[in-house]
Amino acid sequence: MAKKILIMVASPKNERSGTLIPTKAFVDGMLENGDYESEYVFIDRLNIKPCRGCLTCWGRPDGSCFIKDDDVPETRKKLEEADVVIWSFPLFLFSIPGQMKVLLDRIVGMVHPYMGQKLSGGNSTPDMNKPMHGLQHQKPGQKIILLSSCAWMDIDVVYEPIKKQFDIILGRGKYYLIACPQMRALHHRGGERRLNMLRKRYAAGGAELAKTDAISKEAIDLMQKPIFGEDAYVTLVTEFVTHMFDRDDNF
Repeated sequence: MAKKILIMVASPKNERSGTLIPTKAFVDGMLENGDYESEYVFIDRLNIKPCRGCLTCWGRPDGSCFIKDDDVPETRKKLEEADVVIWSFPLFLFSIPGQMKVLLDRIVGMVHPYMGQKLSGGNSTPDMNKPMHGLQHQKPGQKIILLSSCAWMDIDVVYEPIKKQFDIILGRGKYYLIACPQMRALHHRGGERRLNMLRKRYAAGGAELAKTDAISKEAIDLMQKPIFGEDAYVTLVTEFVTHMFDRDDNF
């Protein structure tokens, strides 16, 4: 039976999302090198009622939410049954887009309750390999990938909030973070040759996961390597801002 790849697209631009360029290449690399099938879910199109903060989900054995009349129960079932979950999202104010945050709030019952416990190792040297929450309803062997794009080059700085958030929720080493820098300029001003260079790198990363059931640091570093040098990128960013209103798909 084919393994299931679930791609959770969190960009409000849906199919026009620039983040889908590396995401699709990564997924294609998996599909071409293993027995997989894929499904794309566009979060912006889902009917998601906001979390009420009651935390009654943590009082139920299955962690289910009392709200049943929207798309969250079906979406959660897909998340639990997938072998690979890819969260595809652009960086919004050094964090995740609002659509993704609303969904994550509603599926908080998928993680263990936080009862005020502290990470082992004490306050001075916390063990970040131990999550404060951790998934309690996760398919054995499931891989979780955060595949995100941003406009910047200094990904270590701008993705620090994302790393801290998911290290606490899932535990360090329990997920992959792949950050794609310069994506806005690449999408709008990069040209097909550079975009194909990017696609090739991400397809190779997906192929590695399909073949080895893991993604090496070397593969991640290559996917995260900026396409443009600093001087060229400054020029591209200037052109992008100057011609910001030239494209209908910018909004």
